[in-house]
Amino acid sequence: MPLNPLASRLRTLRRDLATVVSVLAGRGPSPVVPIARRAREPAVDAAAATPRGVRIERVVRETADAVTLVLRDAAGEPIRFAPGQFFTLLVRLPDGEVARRAYSASSSALDGATVSLTVKRVAGGRVSTHLVDRAREGDALEVLGPSGSFVPAPAAGPRRLVLVAGGSGITPLASIARTLLASEPQTRLALVYGNRGERDVVLRDALGALAVEHGPRFVVRHVLEVPPPGWTGGVGPLDAAALARELDAMGEPDAPTTEYFLCGPAPMMLAARGLLERRSVAPARIHEERFISAHATAPAADRPQPVTVRSRGAHHRFVVAPGQTLLEAAMQQRVDLPFSCTVGGCGACRVRLVEGRVVLHEPNCLSAEERADGYVLTCIGRPGAPCTLEVA
Repeated sequence: MPLNPLASRLRTLRRDLATVVSVLAGRGPSPVVPIARRAREPAVDAAAATPRGVRIERVVRETADAVTLVLRDAAGEPIRFAPGQFFTLLVRLPDGEVARRAYSASSSALDGATVSLTVKRVAGGRVSTHLVDRAREGDALEVLGPSGSFVPAPAAGPRRLVLVAGGSGITPLASIARTLLASEPQTRLALVYGNRGERDVVLRDALGALAVEHGPRFVVRHVLEVPPPGWTGGVGPLDAAALARELDAMGEPDAPTTEYFLCGPAPMMLAARGLLERRSVAPARIHEERFISAHATAPAADRPQPVTVRSRGAHHRFVVAPGQTLLEAAMQQRVDLPFSCTVGGCGACRVRLVEGRVVLHEPNCLSAEERADGYVLTCIGRPGAPCTLEVA
């Protein structure tokens, strides 16, 4: 039976308030979710999987192709999230379709009253173009979340984080920087940020202000493929060679406790990870966030496939048409399955594949351990044969 959304939200609010009181009194840990919990616990709870109404309080024009939407809960409730997490916007397009897209929070997680989502136009992207061109103050939206596990673990003492961003990959890293600089006086951060040109740098003024406010605790280094005359920062694509130059220019060698957070285009991520591994950075200290495309992929099968879902002793059967995801078919045929973001980024729809074959859109949030244990995601999974699934 579905949870009562109001009761679930009230339970979450009571838990959040208790956590904040405990932290302020020095009795509890930071309310930041440890990364190590990701493989064992859902990335969202029941309240996060229930759409909530929000209104756009302010629209900030970052570049010609990017805006920041400052959102406030329509009922005045706090918006809790951890730095690095994302929300899924439910956006009604002009043709009446309600589309879902995931956007990382770019604001500090310490605010509580609002959350800022920064949206950059994607070539051919209907939702991003709609938001960049048409979003206005006072517009009503719905959101799911927060979701995701691209979150720094609680600090055990002084530490250093190196953030590597490309393009719109700056958004979760901006949230991490804003939150930790304000809440961890002994933490030092460095950001290497690659873009095509100076006009493409999202959140440039905000990042510059943070660097001025926090002095040597926050170093920002920009790398531009097409720099303007007189540019003194890095030049070229943010590949392995460029990243190596920027890291070396910081003048501080890697330490066993330094954590690296990477977010940006796939080639940049691959190059950054390769460089860090060649420099003997332990894999456990490298964390990546990959933006998931919500576009449909080719069908996994050319004919309908029967699916059986086992959940709490009950068996539910439905048929998945070619091109449909498991979640789409289940919802169409009134089979209740857990879900949240619907783009493979949060893990709320994770189920175990007992029998059959499921093709998943890549990249997605499943860890290597989860894949080895037979888990799949129904929101981006398409059956390639008759399947049996088990809901945990």
